[in-house]
Amino acid sequence: MKKSELYFNLISIFVDFLMIIFAGIIAFYLRFEFDKFRPIIYEMTLADFMQILFLISPGLILILAFAGLYNLKGTRRTSAELLKITLAVSSGLLLVVILFFFNQTVFPSRLIILFTWILTIVLISLGRIILRQVQVNMLRRGIGQHRLVIIQPQDVLELISDIDRRKELGYRIVAKIDSNLSKEQILEELNRIKNHEGIDELLQADTRLHQDVSEALLEFCRDYGIRFNFVPNLYETSVTNIDVETISGIPIIILKRTPLEGWGRVLKRVIDFIISLISLIILSPIFLVIAILIKLSSRGPVFFHQLRAAGLGQFECYKFRTMFYEMSEGTVSGDKLREELEKQNARQGHFVKIKNDPRVTPIGKFLRKTKLDEMPQLWHILIGQMSLVGPRVHMVKEVDHFRNEYKHLFVLKPGATGLTQITQASEKPELSWEEEIKLDAFYIENWSIWLDIYIIFKTFLILLGRKPKVDY
Repeated sequence: MKKSELYFNLISIFVDFLMIIFAGIIAFYLRFEFDKFRPIIYEMTLADFMQILFLISPGLILILAFAGLYNLKGTRRTSAELLKITLAVSSGLLLVVILFFFNQTVFPSRLIILFTWILTIVLISLGRIILRQVQVNMLRRGIGQHRLVIIQPQDVLELISDIDRRKELGYRIVAKIDSNLSKEQILEELNRIKNHEGIDELLQADTRLHQDVSEALLEFCRDYGIRFNFVPNLYETSVTNIDVETISGIPIIILKRTPLEGWGRVLKRVIDFIISLISLIILSPIFLVIAILIKLSSRGPVFFHQLRAAGLGQFECYKFRTMFYEMSEGTVSGDKLREELEKQNARQGHFVKIKNDPRVTPIGKFLRKTKLDEMPQLWHILIGQMSLVGPRVHMVKEVDHFRNEYKHLFVLKPGATGLTQITQASEKPELSWEEEIKLDAFYIENWSIWLDIYIIFKTFLILLGRKPKVDY
């Protein structure tokens, strides 16, 4: 732990407390601005309100602490932090509402409660963004950085270059050790670095490293108080999803397929159904406008449909047509053109991504950039063929290349958004096939309703605030 991280967390507690107080004061006076629409029928002074606010604020700070917002690590993602703030403050609101239900004299105005809730989220988020920016500027100047040693093959430089480029992560790479060296050579090099440069954290980034070497690295980190990080393989991403039972007094560890077994699957399906139904009703005028634009811009049908993989089966997936009909897939000329374009595949592996596709219409480019072409997927979510969040949906012929090797990726329905989708849109547009497999496997093995909420929230942030980095 760096002193700067401790100081920033102590400051953030104080700033959060002030923001809660400011939010309450603003809400108190804002209530009087709405007296024409909703007359004030109570008498409450600011001093009385402040007394209640000072009693409630420590409880809300405690909820923020339980949400992990004071965990000392200074490299949290802003989007994840804002989501935690929203959920934590909303949980505090729920407790206030319960208190109000039993004793309505505590808060004589429900409108004040609503204003305080909204303003608290906004002001705490604003305070965190400002503090985060100050901390990032300090990290870029080398203040508070963690000295990091990376162990991985010398020919793999992508992770190293990404950490070097993103100073806001809070790391300064002091050494890179080739994982192909012997265990003795690696430990000797680590001792030398520890004595001369110092080591705060170690990252074992070779998923094929022998177990004996990994155990020696872990023991080295424990002996010298160094934080140990590692990149998991497909098996290790699933070991947290376990149950323990005893048979004849012997503990048995059960490795579950996914937390979505049982009630988790029911809850996910209910949420999918409700959100997709409401969205289809609200967005129906936009559907109509898009359909008219497609018909006016080029000849052909409004919708494009193609077989997509789902589970161990398949379904006919519909999207708004974004290509010229004469060159679209399913036509003789379109299929021949695709074969030629696939030779220029922008991604390594089995999945095909074509940059600057000449088959795409002008309105189609706009629909693809804004993801509006995928809106018909709400229908597939409604009838249960897809989910709001899940692994990426792929063409059947793409999936046939790895369906037998990675059957576990088909435990869940494909999703309109997911970890793979938001990672490619916001961080790594050239996401490799192996990385996509790992992300999908992680989601399947570590599903939770909070993870789904985070992914949906991050998806909205990407759609509203970011432009695509590549033209696919």
